[in-house]
Amino acid sequence: MSGTVLILTEDGDTQARHVARALTERGADALVLEPGRFPEAARLSITLDPSGAARRVLLTAERRLDLDRLASVWFRRSEPPVEGPVQQQDGFASDVWDTLVCATVPASRPVIHRARRKLYQLSVAGRAGFALPSTLISTDHEELLDFYLAHHGQIVTRVLDHPWAIGDPAPAEEPGTLTDPAGTGPFPLVAQERVLRRLALRVIVSGARVFAAEIHSPRSSRRLRPHDLPDDVRRRCLGVMAHLGLSFGTIDLTLTPEDRYVFLEVNPGGGFLLIEEITGMPITDALCDLLLADTPEGRLPWPGYSGRG
Repeated sequence: MSGTVLILTEDGDTQARHVARALTERGADALVLEPGRFPEAARLSITLDPSGAARRVLLTAERRLDLDRLASVWFRRSEPPVEGPVQQQDGFASDVWDTLVCATVPASRPVIHRARRKLYQLSVAGRAGFALPSTLISTDHEELLDFYLAHHGQIVTRVLDHPWAIGDPAPAEEPGTLTDPAGTGPFPLVAQERVLRRLALRVIVSGARVFAAEIHSPRSSRRLRPHDLPDDVRRRCLGVMAHLGLSFGTIDLTLTPEDRYVFLEVNPGGGFLLIEEITGMPITDALCDLLLADTPEGRLPWPGYSGRG
């Protein structure tokens, strides 16, 4: 099917613009919109009649877009800056985005926000059958220090809800030395045992399609290559995405020397373009299929899954 796809993302997102070009080549209309364009270069209006029926319109310098006739919205990276006039506009814009009646990829914004939570991800992945690194999430430095000592210092620490890099882990620090530089009190830290790694893997899930890439060296794109996931690991990846309610995203795994697949995280806005360019895997085509799917079932991780429960 053809139609208009709205892509909400941050400024300068080359991946979003790449997908927009691919949609255009299919005969669809794609508009890439950065939250930073509000309120100077883009305006929103919503009209409600006495019955409650809504009409939503987006105006830019180039066009007028009827938001009630969209084929879909891709919430690629739609968070606004933390300061300035854009923040003041976000409450209204959020209401508009969250009340759209079209399909949303990878999910509605509330579902995406919940899916980003690290503790929730780890719980879902464990129930799906993935091995997990031994993990502590805490604001108590004594607990963190005990965890550090129990693992003989072989841990990796991150501030909760900061993205975990797919490359080499940062050097472990003694948790007792980590303090809040702003002086606002304890902040949650994620501490995980350092897992021995044979390969770093990035898995891209688009609906029911799963693509996996080996990352032999994070410092060299020449070391990217496709990876053949075992069927049970593929099913676990689909299960994680389904229970998170996501139709698209990336999963980072570690393959240990003992051939265990260890779950690290899910990123609903994870990158794939370099992987596609190097390996030739048709990830953009799979994403375009999602964004232009005729039925909601076409966007689910597997046919018949409702995303509930």
